[in-house]
Amino acid sequence: MQEITSKNNELIKNISKLKEKKFRDSENKILIEGYKVFLEAEKCGLVADKILTTKEFLLSKKLDKYKDKLIIVNDDVCKKLSFSVTSQNFFAVIEKPRVETKNTNFLILDNIQDPQNLGAIIRTSVATNILDIYCLNCVDEFNDKVIRASMGNVFKVNIKHIKLEDLNQICKNAIMYSANMNGENLFKVQKPKCKFGLILGNEGNGVSREVEKIANKIISIPMQNNVESLNVAVSMSIIAYYLTN
Repeated sequence: MQEITSKNNELIKNISKLKEKKFRDSENKILIEGYKVFLEAEKCGLVADKILTTKEFLLSKKLDKYKDKLIIVNDDVCKKLSFSVTSQNFFAVIEKPRVETKNTNFLILDNIQDPQNLGAIIRTSVATNILDIYCLNCVDEFNDKVIRASMGNVFKVNIKHIKLEDLNQICKNAIMYSANMNGENLFKVQKPKCKFGLILGNEGNGVSREVEKIANKIISIPMQNNVESLNVAVSMSIIAYYLTN
């Protein structure tokens, strides 16, 4: 079993680079932190190339089946690899997942930039069986904050980054809903009887006009006490559960 105690070790420096999107893209690999997230990835059939953890962590978990991939590291190396101030002392390098879906209902996400919002949206999309997600200028889904906010459910969805000109092809043969606070009351809208797509927009500016043009229905969530809008992930949850149940 290999042991590395220097944060300047070449392998550690290369693994640490996976914290940046450009290296995740070029290597087609991601770095995940945390044992629970790793177990979710494993449930989805993803296999770790390398697992890095401390001697102390090994005493608390049974990791014998990973012994050929285990690298023992110290606190300094964990701090180098960690995405946060307090390290979870468990890391895994895995290949980017490729998820095959069966022509499900889908989301169009327009310029979603907050990683925690994207993670929460992904978590709800899996819970409501909306497994295809198309992103226009959104935060990277393999950002650590997205992975954690999704509770590992990012490994269960088919996410594609698209351009504006791709929309017509993606949205054909589906009824399209777009969320807008000036739209029709969601709870008065007839639920879809066929495949649908839901468009959600940027946290501050909503859905852009160019994207909203593709919608058949503009919908809104009725609110009281002069509340103007909800967090985009909360809005998505309300709309998705209404449309799918």
